Parts: sequence; structure tokens; C-alpha cells
Amino acid sequence: MSFHSNRIILMDRPRIRRTIKRISFQVAEKAKQDRIYLVGLNERGYAIAREIYSILEEAFDNEVELNKLEMNQSEKQVETIRKKLKFKNSVVLLVDDVMFTGRTMFKALSLLFDEPEFTVYTAVLVDRGHLTVPVKSEFIGLEIPTKPKEHIEMTLLGGKANEVFLYKK
Repeated sequence: MSFHSNRIILMDRPRIRRTIKRISFQVAEKAKQDRIYLVGLNERGYAIAREIYSILEEAFDNEVELNKLEMNQSEKQVETIRKKLKFKNSVVLLVDDVMFTGRTMFKALSLLFDEPEFTVYTAVLVDRGHLTVPVKSEFIGLEIPTKPKEHIEMTLLGGKANEVFLYKK
């Protein structure tokens, strides 16, 4: 961790890369030989999902598909993703950058699934520990309890997760 005034660097690019690799191996272990559908939430979740996808494609035999879900998408766009997620013997992994209250992940679950016929997991790079809805992430890169007024942000560089900061007030 590095300190810059009220900003603390929690993760740099090399640590993020190691963390994403670890999460990828954990996902592959859970999925066994099942098809894996990655759904990255918004821009930052999708950046992480894209890196998980690359690792899974390179290192494992599972069939892997990458999808992006912008939380403000139209019903038609959501339905397109839902149709892809109807296969048995599949694992769906919802991916986001930072989990705070869990509401974004809960909303994504609510949008995509009525009653899934497959296993659904969630993965986050950072879990802040202030859940207000019943969503717990299966795969967590870094758990760091924060105060409600603190803020954690992941930056992107060239479409990849670059750094994770904690902003203290």
C-alpha cells in the first residue's frame, strides 16, 4: 500500500494481474468441465471479466463465453444476454470491480435470472464489506472493510484494470 495525501493505493497492476489469475484458477476449479459464461458488469467489471476470459481460454479446456452487461441497458439487450444463459451444465460468473452494498450485483442477478438451471457465482476484485442485500461474492480478490464515507475506485489503463485506490475523507 502506498499513501498519497488522502489516497491509498491498495493494488497496483502487478498485484491486480496476480489476483485475477488466482480468481481465474478458482473459477476453473469450481466449474470443472462445465461451460463458463462470464458477465462483466459495466465498464470496469467487464475489464476484469475480459482478463479472466483470456486466462481461462489460454490455460483451461472449458468452453468460455464473454458478455458485458451495462446496468442501464434496454430490456431487449438484457434479453439477448438472457437467451445465451439458458444452457444446462453451465456456470455463470457475474464480475464487478468493487462490491459495496451489493445492490449492483443484486440488480444484475434480478435482471438476468428468473430461475437459473445452472450454477451462478459472483466475483469482485475488492469487497468493501457493507452489504445491504443478500448477495455474497464467491470469488474475492481483496477484502478491505471500509468506513461508509470512504471510497474505493479502480482505474483502467488501455482497457485493463490498472490500480485500486482507497480515498479517505
